[in-house]
Amino acid sequence: MRPGELVAGSGPVPAASPSRRERLPVRNKGRFVVYLGSHFDLSRASAALEFDRRAATGARIDQPSGATIRIAAGETIELDLIWD
Repeated sequence: MRPGELVAGSGPVPAASPSRRERLPVRNKGRFVVYLGSHFDLSRASAALEFDRRAATGARIDQPSGATIRIAAGETIELDLIWD
């Protein structure tokens, strides 16, 4: 074996399971559309979004990597959140 060499194992690699899941209503009280990325800490999202930020600390949206959620102005949606 050489430094940096990778040795592939046999069988599939198990996916990491989240430590916690929760559903949270989020309202866009701003004038513009807001997009949320799949790996962004929701508690740090736009101030135009109205939701329980304390409850969402450390959470991200349960979406595939690279996916985004669109929230139109005045719209309220339910987001599925996960904690790693």
